[in-house]
Amino acid sequence: MKSFSQKIVEQLIATPPTSREDILSVERRLARQSPGAIFPTTMDLLKAYHDLLETKTILRNERLEGLLQKHPMRTLSGVAIITVLARPYPCPGKCSYCPTEVRMPKSYLEKEPAAWRGLILRFDPYTQMRSRIETLTANGHPTDKIELIVKGGTWSAYPAVYQRWFLKRCFDGANDAGSVEQPEEYTMILIKSKDQVAPAEEPGTRLEKEHRQVDNTDGWVDAVPITDEEIEGAHKKNELGTHRVIGITLETRPDWVTAKEVARLRALGCTRIELGVQHTDPEILKGVNRGHDISGVKRATLLLREAGFKVDFHMMPQLPGATPEKDIAAFDMLWSDGDLRPDMMKIYPCVVLKTAEIFQWWKDGKYKPYSLEELIEVLITVKSRIPRYVRISRLIRDIPADYIYDGNNVTNLRQTIQALMKKRGLVCQCLRCREIGHQERKTLNVNRVTLFVDEYEASGGKEYFLSFEDPERTAVYAFCRLRIPARIVQKKSITPELDTLIPEIADCAFIRELHTYGHLIPIGEEGTIQHTGFGKQLMEKAEEIVREYGINPDNKAGRCYGARKIAVIAGIGVRPYYEKLGYKREGTYMTKTTKT
Repeated sequence: MKSFSQKIVEQLIATPPTSREDILSVERRLARQSPGAIFPTTMDLLKAYHDLLETKTILRNERLEGLLQKHPMRTLSGVAIITVLARPYPCPGKCSYCPTEVRMPKSYLEKEPAAWRGLILRFDPYTQMRSRIETLTANGHPTDKIELIVKGGTWSAYPAVYQRWFLKRCFDGANDAGSVEQPEEYTMILIKSKDQVAPAEEPGTRLEKEHRQVDNTDGWVDAVPITDEEIEGAHKKNELGTHRVIGITLETRPDWVTAKEVARLRALGCTRIELGVQHTDPEILKGVNRGHDISGVKRATLLLREAGFKVDFHMMPQLPGATPEKDIAAFDMLWSDGDLRPDMMKIYPCVVLKTAEIFQWWKDGKYKPYSLEELIEVLITVKSRIPRYVRISRLIRDIPADYIYDGNNVTNLRQTIQALMKKRGLVCQCLRCREIGHQERKTLNVNRVTLFVDEYEASGGKEYFLSFEDPERTAVYAFCRLRIPARIVQKKSITPELDTLIPEIADCAFIRELHTYGHLIPIGEEGTIQHTGFGKQLMEKAEEIVREYGINPDNKAGRCYGARKIAVIAGIGVRPYYEKLGYKREGTYMTKTTKT
């Protein structure tokens, strides 16, 4: 016998709703016909929907799925993004603007959403990963393609034993998610988290007894040595698992990026690095005791790109010593200087927090952020000049207003700026603003989809941004980042130590990213945008371009620095996809020999 929820779902399939109000209307109408029926929750309807799908009673309806999802933006870009926090550990930086909370990793605040989840789950990687997947699934989000983002100060400064254990346990959490079996440790942490750790009495402070609740061996799960075989086993299981990790993002400081560190990051499965750049002005960097200059950023970016990584810059307008003019000049330099040009960017305006050194500067009248009106104008200018190949992932941090003593506290700053730009007839060309999932009125018309190829130089090499878009370039359906490394373009090794440490990439061009936008569609199913063949077509175009950089067959003496192969810096869970395209695993990359 069908449940009341299933009857509602069947009616919604028969008469597809266009809004959540339509769903409520159907519920009310059927409730009148079923005396005593209890109104179902959204999760009840989602479960009924999936039960009917499993028994093939109904056909899949993406529109209904989207309306039933809680927080649909979480998978709007085509992947389920899951953020986990590493435990507090000393940071090598002494930056004046950075907050320090004893029971949080450096720069993080316990009331930030992801940080709070990490705290109440005792920073246990397995529990954070598994519980987040299961929560997203319960809210109607497909979670078979996961972008794992690890936060927690400077990742490279954490002990190697901890790093290996932490990431391996993240994979264990993904592999076990949805299982009926729950390890005792996982269950106990979840039980304790329901009581939650009491927040500090005042933002930025903590009570000694609260600190002891978390900061001891009873509260935190200890790292243990992990063998290569154990890591490989977790990766192998994930390649064909239900919840596949298709990318890993770690954050670090530019001055910690060396050839050895790049090789180690790659061995951990990392595919993208978030670099704390903050600014390009040397006096501003020196004034906040950042500990590196722009040359360090350029060196780090080169090493990462020559190994195929995606590079994400963190930038901070409104730092001490900054003016609107200096901030605009800093962003302009990112695009004018070929040794920078990041793929992605997060913009975090500097704010005055009680546990940061600049709080005292602010109290003494030595520092005051310039006005909100000026900040908005700076960001409008930045967004108006952004290249098409860049994605502005974040425009502010989720810092609760009661933490902020001065600086921006507008939580919807991105929407405010977008409204002003629209009023002035300005547009932002960044990927996030143009991706199809963020444009409700755009529909896919395969007859109008156009392939664009943008070329630009970066870190001594050649970058190709390949994209399927509408002819007006206002909606992006899919894109690919192809890099011809500096060692091939310049026909000499400019990163000899890196070439020695990762020999399998010596003659490779790189696919640094391949992405299809739209709501996340489960692997193996057809969707409006995902799984429509765009990815395969982009790969074919990339391979065509790489063949132009092939080795001269007459040059058999010595090293000729041609592109013998294409290497994909593939996440663990996406390896099977590239195998279908003729790629094979070599080291930590998926490679394919080019045909001339």
